[in-house]
Amino acid sequence: MRNSVLYVLPFVLLAACRNQSPPEKPISPIGPVSCTTGVAYTYKVMAVHPQGQRIEFQFDWGGTVADWGNWAASGETTSVNHDFDTAGTYAIAVRARDSAGLLSIWSDPLSVTAVSIPSGPARSLSLWAETDSTVRLAWSPPVEGVPNLYRVMFKPARDTLRVALETNDTTCVHDPAGLTGDYRVLARFGGIYVEPEETLSTIPVQSGTTTVGELSGTGRPGCGWPGPGRAAATYDMSDTAWVDLVDFYVTDFKPGSSGPTYYLASPGLAPDDSGGSVPAGRWHVTSFAELAGEQSRVPPVGDSAWRSSARVPGAMVAGCRTEQGYFAMISVGQLRIQQKEVRLQAWFQSVQGLRLLRH
Repeated sequence: MRNSVLYVLPFVLLAACRNQSPPEKPISPIGPVSCTTGVAYTYKVMAVHPQGQRIEFQFDWGGTVADWGNWAASGETTSVNHDFDTAGTYAIAVRARDSAGLLSIWSDPLSVTAVSIPSGPARSLSLWAETDSTVRLAWSPPVEGVPNLYRVMFKPARDTLRVALETNDTTCVHDPAGLTGDYRVLARFGGIYVEPEETLSTIPVQSGTTTVGELSGTGRPGCGWPGPGRAAATYDMSDTAWVDLVDFYVTDFKPGSSGPTYYLASPGLAPDDSGGSVPAGRWHVTSFAELAGEQSRVPPVGDSAWRSSARVPGAMVAGCRTEQGYFAMISVGQLRIQQKEVRLQAWFQSVQGLRLLRH
C-alpha cells in the first residue's frame, strides 16, 4: 500500500499541471485616447481564466512596463490610473498572470495621444482686508490660458508652508485664524503647478529698537510710520511740519519729565498737553489698547479697551490704531526717566484694516 501511494501521487500532480491553462488574451485597454500630460487617466481591462482563477495584470504604457498588480476575478473588470509625463503617441497593452505564474499573451494595443498644454503663472496678485481678521486675494489668469485650478499657499510667520485652499475663481477669502504670513497663488495646468512671480505678505513690518523722547525732554517725542511697509521713525513736534507723520507721542501729561509714569498718547491731545508747546494743527487721532504680550490679539474696533492713551509704568505692550485705519503693536522695553525717554519696538500691519499682528 505504501508503494502504491508513492507511484500514484506524482502521476496525479503531473496530470493536474497538464490540465492547467494560462489566462486568455485580455481585452484591449479601455480609456481615453486623447490626454494631457501630467493628468491621471483611468484605464480598464478584463481577462478570462479557463479554470476561473483570479488573475493580475501588467501594463505596457508604450515602452514602460509597469509592475504586476490589480488582482481581479476571472471575467471581472479592473482599472488603473496613469499619467503621461511627455507628449507623444503611446501603444498601451496589457497581459494577465495567474497564481501559478502562467501568462497570457499581450492584448491588442490601444493608441493614446498625449499633448502638452501651455502653462504660465498667475499675475497681478493683490491682497486686502475682507474683514479685520480675514484676507481677500485676487489675481489675473496666466497669459498662456486658463488653468485647471489655482492653489493658494500660505506660510505663517515662523511656521511651515501649507495649502490654504484651492479654487477655480480668480479671487478668494482666507481666514488665517489669527496668523499672519506669506501668500502665493499657484496655477495648475494638468498635473503641473506653476509658481507665481509674486509673494504677498500680511506679516507686520518690524521696527528696530527706537528711542522716543518725552514731550518735555530734549529728544524727539513724536513717532509714526511714514507709510505701509515702512519702519517707525521719530519726529519733532515743535511745529506742524510733521503733522501728517506722527501717529503717537510720549508724555507724562505734566511739565517736566519726572513721571513716574509715561504714556503713549494720541497726537491730537498734544496741543493741550501741559508738558510741552505743541502748536495747534491737524494732528492725527490715534487709539491704544493695552495688551498682555506681543502675541496677544488686538481687540476689534469699538471694543472698550481702546483709549486715547496707554500707560507706560515700565515694560509694556499696546495695540495701536492709526487715524488711517492701520493697526500696529508697540512694545516698550525700557522706561528711562533720567534720560527722559522710552525705548520701544513696533510692528506695523501694512494691510489697511487688518488687525492681525502675530510675528
